[in-house]
Amino acid sequence: MSDSRTRLVRCFAAVFPDLSSDEIEVCSQETVPAWDSVQAITLVNVIDEEFCVAIDLDLLPELSSFRTIAQYLEQLLRPGSL
Repeated sequence: MSDSRTRLVRCFAAVFPDLSSDEIEVCSQETVPAWDSVQAITLVNVIDEEFCVAIDLDLLPELSSFRTIAQYLEQLLRPGSL
C-alpha cells in the first residue's frame, strides 16, 4: 500500500473508527450508515489537514467512496497538478 493510501486509510479510521482497514478500502456512503453529510464534511476536513490540500466541498456528491476519494487525491497530489 502506498504511503498516501495508508494515510487516507488513517483519515477514514479517524472518522469511522468502527471500520477495519479492509472495510475502509471498499466503503462508500451506501455501505456505511454513519457516513452522513456531517461525517462527509468531517472526513474532508481530516483529509485536507493530513494532505495539506483544500478539497472543494462542491465535489462531495462525487467523493462518495474510499475509491473515488483515493483517485481524486492521486490526481490532486500529482506533480504539476496544483
